[in-house]
Amino acid sequence: MYCLQINLTPTAAMTFRILPGSILNIATYPFVPPTTLSGYLRRVAMLSAGLDIPETTINKDNPPFYTLPRNIVSLGAYPVTDTYTGVHRTYRKGMFSFAHTSFSKIYRVKPTKKKKAEEIQLHTWEYLIAEKLIGYVMSESKSDLEKFSQIKDRGCKLGKEGFAVVEEVSAPIKLKRETVSANPSTIVPMEALLQSGEFINGCDIYNLYRYQWSSNQSNTDSFSNDNSSINGFVPFVTGYYPPQSESLATLEYYTNGEINIPTSLVNLIQGDEVNV
Repeated sequence: MYCLQINLTPTAAMTFRILPGSILNIATYPFVPPTTLSGYLRRVAMLSAGLDIPETTINKDNPPFYTLPRNIVSLGAYPVTDTYTGVHRTYRKGMFSFAHTSFSKIYRVKPTKKKKAEEIQLHTWEYLIAEKLIGYVMSESKSDLEKFSQIKDRGCKLGKEGFAVVEEVSAPIKLKRETVSANPSTIVPMEALLQSGEFINGCDIYNLYRYQWSSNQSNTDSFSNDNSSINGFVPFVTGYYPPQSESLATLEYYTNGEINIPTSLVNLIQGDEVNV
């Protein structure tokens, strides 16, 4: 397997929602989830090919998905230890209900007896603050990964709130499959940690989602405007070792001694069973 290390430079604080249905408590993951990175890289790839970023309004019936193809596995992006500030929690005025429209209007009509002003409320909001993120993408095809050298210096929206620019894209790195005791470079499926008998020390636990790939999924070119064949999302539980963590986990990895990516995560993102 080959791996790309993609260095991202955020331009501001970021939010990656943990609770999609919540409008009062906007909590964030302390990393970029694999699905979020997949959509980001696909859009950056389309921009580098001279294509427009697709419009995917959430309220549309059966909105199209634009992701990396199934054979190019997005594994998320993670703050670098010496540039990581942490998650900042603050308060913002926000909408009271999903029917709220005032915040999107340039001009607001003065409230009257017949038409009252829309109510607002205080929201709890979290931001991930980091100067640099390292993303990982894997594939069995070295040539498919080499194309991503084109996305350097490109950027677009990342997450619910945030924007990032691709600072650097490594050449494809050859990783070998080996069982070692190492600090994981990415999240680790909780099932893999439990099956291996690992004592979960210094590991935070999160609920995440992966793509439910369609049975007729084809390996769409990442630099095209063809939408991806995805039926929805499948939840899973993951362990995350924060940047400051020095905890080791004995697992099967794709590794070169510096990058340690659990094979169980690659299998899971591709839609396979977690094999330990």
